[in-house]
Amino acid sequence: METFGTITGEKLPYYHLREGAFVTIYRNADDFMFGRHHGKQREEFAIRFVGIRTTYNQLDAEVEQAATALYAYGIRQGDYVSFAIPNLKETVVYIYACWRIGAIANLIDPRTNSEGILERARRTNSKLLITVFNLCESKIDCILDRLPCANVLLVNPYADSLAASKAMVFLAGLKYGKEVKDFAATHTVGGGSKYVWHSEFVRSYAYDEDIRACYSPGMVAAVVYTSGTASDGVIKGAVLTHEALNAAAIGLYYSVREEDRRRQDTFGGFIPFFAAYGLMNGMHAAFCGGLEVLLVPVFDPNNFAEMLMKLKCNTFLGVPRFHEQLADHPKLKKKNKRLAFIKNPVSGGDKISLASIERVNEAYARSGSKAGLRVGYGSTELGGSIAVMPTYNPQDSGFDWRAQGNVGYILPQCNAIVIDPETGEPLPIGQDGELCVNSWCQMNEYFDAPEQTAEITYIAPDGTKYYRMGDKGHLDKNGCFFFIDRYKRSLMRPDGHTVHPSPIENVIMEHEAVRICAVAGLPMGETAAGTIPSAFVVLREGFDAPEQELEVLADIDKLCLKKLPERDRAIAYRAVKEVPYTVMGKIDFRTLEKEIFDPANFLLTDFGFFPELRPVK
Repeated sequence: METFGTITGEKLPYYHLREGAFVTIYRNADDFMFGRHHGKQREEFAIRFVGIRTTYNQLDAEVEQAATALYAYGIRQGDYVSFAIPNLKETVVYIYACWRIGAIANLIDPRTNSEGILERARRTNSKLLITVFNLCESKIDCILDRLPCANVLLVNPYADSLAASKAMVFLAGLKYGKEVKDFAATHTVGGGSKYVWHSEFVRSYAYDEDIRACYSPGMVAAVVYTSGTASDGVIKGAVLTHEALNAAAIGLYYSVREEDRRRQDTFGGFIPFFAAYGLMNGMHAAFCGGLEVLLVPVFDPNNFAEMLMKLKCNTFLGVPRFHEQLADHPKLKKKNKRLAFIKNPVSGGDKISLASIERVNEAYARSGSKAGLRVGYGSTELGGSIAVMPTYNPQDSGFDWRAQGNVGYILPQCNAIVIDPETGEPLPIGQDGELCVNSWCQMNEYFDAPEQTAEITYIAPDGTKYYRMGDKGHLDKNGCFFFIDRYKRSLMRPDGHTVHPSPIENVIMEHEAVRICAVAGLPMGETAAGTIPSAFVVLREGFDAPEQELEVLADIDKLCLKKLPERDRAIAYRAVKEVPYTVMGKIDFRTLEKEIFDPANFLLTDFGFFPELRPVK
């Protein structure tokens, strides 16, 4: 079990793996998922969206219809199809349809700006872009003629996902009818236009022969985007295979005790499917486990607790801030049964303190749930999850629930090793160093970025290829991961989104008023999760009058909005006379990061996620 301090998850007794469990992963992800449901299981529910439910049989039929249309349209195995769409039923249908015919889903955050969407579609030479109609005027119209694909397929959830219910169509028409009519008045769909509606697309294209792709090892399933741990901080596409998706589903399946695995439990489908965490640990794993996925296309992170209590999801993934909202919610302060439905809550995406975990678990118990928070750890490059705490049982003497930094057992599809980050030498069990992981979920590479791929690759003395996490931590003899901190400067916002300072600094330095800029992550408090990406700006003479500062900082933010994705810019700006420096003459970021965030001292930008912050008056 130990070689150079290596831990092999598959050998850990906790998982009780069925013999040959991972042999089954070598299949098309679509075939693997639907193949796990037999007989009456096919009549169980797969999706619930605004009260409308879809069975696994119905989902299979819709995937077949979409896959046939894609194939008849001309999409073939190995072709890329770009997605810029939230979590709708059509998102699920078209992703699995791509996998059925061997096409590759190029998954783009729909909040990405126009040029970002264009760059990702061009990078993969996508044969089709799938999006929602109400993104067209704001993002797609201006890049339409520069896209590499002949058509843009539009989903109208009011007519598509809700079409099964006349009542829902009527209500949607009352609420959104004008929006659809206004769009139709300014856009010609069909008749020579690049735009085509989903409903017309599946009716217009038909193919009589078998369209299913022939599986081959290493077949690529998806490209998901991340700034990763490569030193440049540039957005990169992680190339993930069908085996990776299936291994993630199997690994998470066996991370839950057998007696706790329940088909038709509900799963909260609000983590975006364009992220590896949502795609592999959320969507695919949930469907493979026979859960009913409750789709949430858009939600306000500040109202997470209210949303969860309304949906009553038995299983859900969330960043620490989401769980902390539950612990602090006024409706959950006294003993009640409001959270009795929670069975398997998982936290990931950011470090969470032991005090927060205990406060969350107390809220769960006080509100009728027997569950406890399962903290996990992972990365996009490794399919989302690497380690996770076992199903909550504080009486389990084999796992130390109170150990600071313990993020659970390494998952069975993973091997891990810790190395000296400077020398690359493997370190013994228990010693802190850089965490490295080899996984069946591991990406093939960063798309068209061999240098960045090489930078994060570690070849062990036995020839095994590991992914360098860029994180400080250690392993213990029981197979537990201990995460201490990040080696690199990447910042994690309170909503779990990773931000790199260097791209922000580079854009801000382009502004004529700026002399020096340093971006650091400031905590909102001693126990709060995440940090506020804050830009400390030294202004040039002529722009630094006190009465000008707010106006200049606002103008700098406008520049950032033009050059950066909305969530990748600074949340706060502060004009300062100087920034601190180390004795070596470098900007002292550690000193900046010691300052507790006080909104009164900053110009604030992101009130959608943080309404508790107020602008300077």
